[in-house]
Amino acid sequence: MIDFRYHLVSLISVFLALAVGIVLGAGPLRENLGSQLTGQVEQLRTEKDGLRADNESLTSQNDELGAFISRTGPDLVSGTLHGRSTAVVYDDDSVKSPADSVSSLLDEAGADTPVSVKLQGSLWDPSQGRSRAEALTELEKIDGSVVAGAKKGADSNAEALTTVTGTLLTDGSLGAGKRERMWAVLTDARLVAVDGSTRASVDSVVMASAAPDDLAVAGDDSKTSSERTRLLLQAQTGLLQALVDTSIPTVVSGSTPTNDDSAGLLRTVRGDSRFKGVSSGDRLQSPDGPTIAVLALADQVRGTTGSYGTASDAQDRVPEVPGGSGAGDDGGKDTGGNGGGEG
Repeated sequence: MIDFRYHLVSLISVFLALAVGIVLGAGPLRENLGSQLTGQVEQLRTEKDGLRADNESLTSQNDELGAFISRTGPDLVSGTLHGRSTAVVYDDDSVKSPADSVSSLLDEAGADTPVSVKLQGSLWDPSQGRSRAEALTELEKIDGSVVAGAKKGADSNAEALTTVTGTLLTDGSLGAGKRERMWAVLTDARLVAVDGSTRASVDSVVMASAAPDDLAVAGDDSKTSSERTRLLLQAQTGLLQALVDTSIPTVVSGSTPTNDDSAGLLRTVRGDSRFKGVSSGDRLQSPDGPTIAVLALADQVRGTTGSYGTASDAQDRVPEVPGGSGAGDDGGKDTGGNGGGEG
């Protein structure tokens, strides 16, 4: 009987607690909680609207600055690269137009631009391994020491071939005839496309790199896509390493569709200590991107290395303008949006 009463009292207590909870929930407590939640929602909505307005304002300021840099680009770069010989290298047709703009601005800067080189997709196409191996064999027949040096430390034939490409661009000790024969091997194999003269070496390079999505191939399965991406990065970094080894002024300008984050080669350059001496610019696809690239090259010639643009890993909005106040004033980032071997 004692046990029954105990359980009865317990049950009554539970039901009383439930009843009190229901009454409070339907009454003043519910109204108080509802008011608090409504207030918090309104506060969050206000903060969100404020952040959106700030972002739109920053984007507008950034666009205005970009348009200004684009309009004044020829004046900003004028004479900054007088006497230099500069090659423009690009890796996809999606960046050909901005690469051409870079060439035009290099002319305005006083640089000679004897050659433009496109790295062809067959350099990193997983199905073109045999073509790459055959091209290296032909190159060895012309200059075995150049190819041996390129193969040393290379993780793939793709990397070795772009290392050779970098040597052909910059090694002044190669005779004109030998240099042209080696270029012919690369162009005949459709590994590169060349516009201009290949007889002489250059003393500076701007590399225009496409966004990763533009370099992807529709229809690749996951394995092929992964292999293509691996070979692509090896090809790109093989060329850059060859340029770094010669210590010539080098700039990588990358296409960044969102303009707030770097990707692909640009991200590698900014995050890999091997390329700490290479300057970089994002926004290649934007009107001010080519100007940023040429100003960065002028900075390189003066001994300054930096990363420029609006991506989160850029150091400054624009390089210092020769004779101007520099990127730290009008152009600082505050005004911008950051907001295995081959077979």
